[in-house]
Amino acid sequence: MTGHLDAVRSAVQDVLARVGGRDVVDGVVDLAVWHALDELGFTTLTVPAELGGSGGDICDAAAALGAAALANIPLGEALLLAGPLLSAAGLQWPATVVTASIGSEVAVDPGAKRMLSGLVPRVPWLRGADQVVLLVNDNGRPAVASIGTDCPGVSLRAGSNVAGETRDDLVLNGVVPRIVAALPGGWDAMRVTQLGAVCRTSQMAGASRQALLLTARHVAQRTQFGRPLIKFQAVQQMLASLAADVATVQMCADTAAIAMRDRPATADATIAAAKAESSSLARRIAAISHQLHGAIGFSKEHALGECTRRLWSWREEFGNELVWQQRLADYIADASGEVWSVLTDTTSAPHPCARCARPHPRRATTRTTSDPAGHA
Repeated sequence: MTGHLDAVRSAVQDVLARVGGRDVVDGVVDLAVWHALDELGFTTLTVPAELGGSGGDICDAAAALGAAALANIPLGEALLLAGPLLSAAGLQWPATVVTASIGSEVAVDPGAKRMLSGLVPRVPWLRGADQVVLLVNDNGRPAVASIGTDCPGVSLRAGSNVAGETRDDLVLNGVVPRIVAALPGGWDAMRVTQLGAVCRTSQMAGASRQALLLTARHVAQRTQFGRPLIKFQAVQQMLASLAADVATVQMCADTAAIAMRDRPATADATIAAAKAESSSLARRIAAISHQLHGAIGFSKEHALGECTRRLWSWREEFGNELVWQQRLADYIADASGEVWSVLTDTTSAPHPCARCARPHPRRATTRTTSDPAGHA
């Protein structure tokens, strides 16, 4: 499986090396990159072949996202929001540039035209997309709606994040959608938010790897007091710490993608922990990278700034570390404080304890003691 995902990353990187970076402008979708990836099926990895996709899975998508993290395209929104939503409803993939979001404040008119009205804040890459896929509440039922950005009644309020990526407010005023379709059970705002968290975690892993690469190259080439910076022990220690943090974020991205794909009982806690840890480490990765680069790394023209501005932005999107830490705490509270059972899903029916006659859940344990109930 690792070899397969490495091949996905390599293929995406080859495309970016061939067509990426030509006349790229902040906030503008790089259509050359999008179309090149689309031709090879990378924009539809999470869509089954019978619905016009490539028939991959979320792990494939996460690998592609990490490789294309710095590209100015709505690849994450297409792969981990629009693709799963449309596929869940059995809808064909539109052959166009697609973005997606959660339309919690969008009202669906029950009439024949199913007109949509409301506000969808901070839609990624809206200005460069031809179609928007939304999770909406269709009179009490979850549904997916697809809207053309050129439809009458569609307007936007321009915005952007710290990295310069567009985050426009979508305003709908009696818009007739291309389609509104019901979603099966289990598809709600939390599930789509989890998909978004996996998306941003994968992108943070890609941006972190690039920051590490740039930093390692800089300290190897930059000299001070007659020798390269990498020869100084303090620099070596900081670089090792940076590498460890980057490896941790990559592990979080891989684990979250697997949890989202396979949906074990521990999936919710795994995704929460992965996004919380990645968002928390994003600040330290950026800080160490800039410190080892010196002041030049802060300039907009420097490649490092392209990485760290995205890390600062993505750590906040689809919930920062505080949001997901609270979510993880809620899971534990719902399990009556049984941390082990939340993390491992090893709880079975309660059994009476021989020592105190109270029921305790059975749990797998690595304790050397013979007291898995936790008595002192």
